[in-house]
Amino acid sequence: MARDLYCPIGLLAVAAGYYHAASGIGRSALADEIGATGLPMAYALALASIGLLMALQAILRRILGCAQAEPRIELSELIFMLHRAGGVLGIGISYLLIVTTVGYVIALIMVLAAMLVYLGERPSVRVALVSIGGACFFWVLFERFLGISMPELWGL
Repeated sequence: MARDLYCPIGLLAVAAGYYHAASGIGRSALADEIGATGLPMAYALALASIGLLMALQAILRRILGCAQAEPRIELSELIFMLHRAGGVLGIGISYLLIVTTVGYVIALIMVLAAMLVYLGERPSVRVALVSIGGACFFWVLFERFLGISMPELWGL
């Protein structure tokens, strides 16, 4: 099997599992025409559609002879990518450890600044402004638009 079909097949499997889980959601007497399964079913359909399109693209590329050679990754590149992913994971874990203590906005400012510096930006006023702006944007998005409560400032 061609390696470029692994991702589409995996995506189709996830879509099938998601569809199966969504179809098990019970119907309430208070539900509208769409019901509680509407959005999960739409997600499953979207995932399956993307998986099918990716598979079709891979098959057409194979038929037309446009298949690209498999890229080779050097061991040093792989180690660098794993270190990079580990650093991002560490920043994410740090966020989870401090968010209930310092609050959502402060923790997010710290995480955004740490991520920018980790990915190569020099500490500067620009990094601070982007971090503050990003944290405010996410707070407004979750608190005001989506109505999802975030941990309060200073854990109070």
